[in-house]
Amino acid sequence: MTEFINPVKQRLSEGKVAWGVGLLDCSDMLTKLSVDTGPDFLWIDLEHRAYGPNEVRWAPIICRQAGVSPMIRVPGLDSNWIKKALDIGASTIMVPQVDTADQAKLAVEYCKYPPQGSRGVSPLWPMMMNVSWDDYLPVANEETAVVVQIESPLGLENVDEIAAVEGVDVVFAGPQDISASMGVIGQPRHPDVVEILDGFPERVAQFGKPAGITDVGYEHSARWRDRGYRFINIGTVVHLGIDGAIEAFEQLRGGENG
Repeated sequence: MTEFINPVKQRLSEGKVAWGVGLLDCSDMLTKLSVDTGPDFLWIDLEHRAYGPNEVRWAPIICRQAGVSPMIRVPGLDSNWIKKALDIGASTIMVPQVDTADQAKLAVEYCKYPPQGSRGVSPLWPMMMNVSWDDYLPVANEETAVVVQIESPLGLENVDEIAAVEGVDVVFAGPQDISASMGVIGQPRHPDVVEILDGFPERVAQFGKPAGITDVGYEHSARWRDRGYRFINIGTVVHLGIDGAIEAFEQLRGGENG
């Protein structure tokens, strides 16, 4: 069934870039306008926004109906938040502030049903889309993508061990927090930060993992693509405008090999 094809995992398995756009607010209309610009994933943020799973409960459904992966960034490494995000329909989970391989292993465990993990069984979204548990549950583990976010000196030190963790699909560099940890808070384009970010994809690629990053607009996103990043958020439709986001995705995909 098409709703079980996670476009993020599909694009990455084909050696392509998974492109995303962020949801600046939990409005259903803004969700619809965002997914209509053509991303592979929609970034739904529960870490730095004032809302929780109940406020964004329809966003993953809207994404799935459009063939877009709902990516929910949970507030932290917490099985309860991850479980709720998956049960309302997320097919990609981002866990922030992952510093060690053990934390990455827990992120994977919380995202997967037994025997691969410890996720509890009671997803809500299938009922809302007239999907049978008999169809979803056997493929849920394969569908779900796990993104771990590196944001600290300790995380950067342990990137190799984190990238080697089985079940981690993307190792994501957080420019803002990395800049803060380096003493240049609010300067993600500081030369020292950029130097670390430029070398990040090569480090995680040694373990067969794609690197992720976020920026705003075509020009910066294309630069990160050319540096080897394969999971890239290009901003929001509020920053870019609907036409701007559509044009950026068309240009960015046109610049990919294959």
